[in-house]
Amino acid sequence: MKQILKTIIKDFHLKSLPPFKPRHLVVPLDLDKIITIIGPRRAGKTWYLFQLMASLEKLDIKREQILYLNFEDERLDLDTGYDQILDAYLELYPDQKLDELYIFFDEIQEIPDWEKYVRRLYDTISRKIFLTGSNAKMLSKEIASSLRGRSLSFEIMPLSFSEFLSFKSIDSKDTYSTKNRAKIQNSFEEYLTWGGYPELVDMETRYKANILQEYFNVMLYRDLMDRYEIRDASILKYLIKRLISSFTKEFSINKLYNDLKSRGIRIGKDTIYRLMDRIFSVYMVTYVEKYDPAVVKREMSNKKIYLYDNGIASAIRYAFSEDRGKFLENLVFTGIRSTTEAVFFLKNGYECDFVVFPETDKPVLIQVTQTLHQDNLSREINGLEKAGKRIKNSRSILIAGDVTVSSDSLPKWVEVKTAYEWLLEYPVGH
Repeated sequence: MKQILKTIIKDFHLKSLPPFKPRHLVVPLDLDKIITIIGPRRAGKTWYLFQLMASLEKLDIKREQILYLNFEDERLDLDTGYDQILDAYLELYPDQKLDELYIFFDEIQEIPDWEKYVRRLYDTISRKIFLTGSNAKMLSKEIASSLRGRSLSFEIMPLSFSEFLSFKSIDSKDTYSTKNRAKIQNSFEEYLTWGGYPELVDMETRYKANILQEYFNVMLYRDLMDRYEIRDASILKYLIKRLISSFTKEFSINKLYNDLKSRGIRIGKDTIYRLMDRIFSVYMVTYVEKYDPAVVKREMSNKKIYLYDNGIASAIRYAFSEDRGKFLENLVFTGIRSTTEAVFFLKNGYECDFVVFPETDKPVLIQVTQTLHQDNLSREINGLEKAGKRIKNSRSILIAGDVTVSSDSLPKWVEVKTAYEWLLEYPVGH
């Protein structure tokens, strides 16, 4: 195994870094913390590690000072212990000062008891450690219990709309010239339908659904069934597809339990809750709680289901034309979620799609509609107005795919944005 490790390490040092397009996420390189970068599979975590390595090389850090391993490499078999990793490195570079070594471990969740090994590396070898992982629940739980005070976590999601435009070499700041504005609008339609997974940006449309279905299958079989040793694929698929079909809607586990029971499927509520928790851990679907100052009431209420990327819905549902408004709302959610988890919804005889609590700004109330026209104007405004009475000192934003009402008919306290304008401003203008 040590010879294989030497080959992997040396091959990486002899090759140039692969070309990459920079992401907007900013991660510190010199905090002396274990930096964990978590996010969905295929969202670009590995490429972001290459971006960090390129930044280090600009600071005159030699490639030999970087130890990079991807634990999804099928050649790696570390059953005899993890110490052989450093042994292999030191046999290649016996004069290297280990406290100056930068350690990059990709998809760390693939190896058991990784947190104990990483903690020992941090305490005894180097404080320059960077990790990626595709499982939010597992990593956050283990970081909290084993790496407390030693780590700092960041999320990298599929491309934001401005990143999507950058990947397509479109200037996201030029919204004035007719030609570039048309490019942005056309790209928005593509982004709304197929989402922001980097691999799909330049992919022919006819292949996108198949690629996204492969992502879905990897999450289902590898991240869920294999990792958690779930035996019944049919129940898991049913739960996931119910969640996906419910995106932007309220979801009740009690109702789901009764539906399964009526079909003659015997499964306990505790089992459903446990499976749901595991589904939510792999960055496919998530939920938003109904806002209430009392945490217990929030946790006991129904949740609204959202996807981390619109592409999954397009690949699984094939019903975009009917669901454009839902896709738009989900896209706004992904924009909000990329900056904060403090997002809720309100419903009490009226509805407000999102209540956002930024760390450094006042609360923001957001309504989303496909077309803002005279017939739905009063309903959308009423939801914001009533939510504003409950959430004091808040801003109100109405986001629409298309606006057909005159600005004179809109109250001054409501900001109206087209969806792509808001996405390009966010989080600067949120």
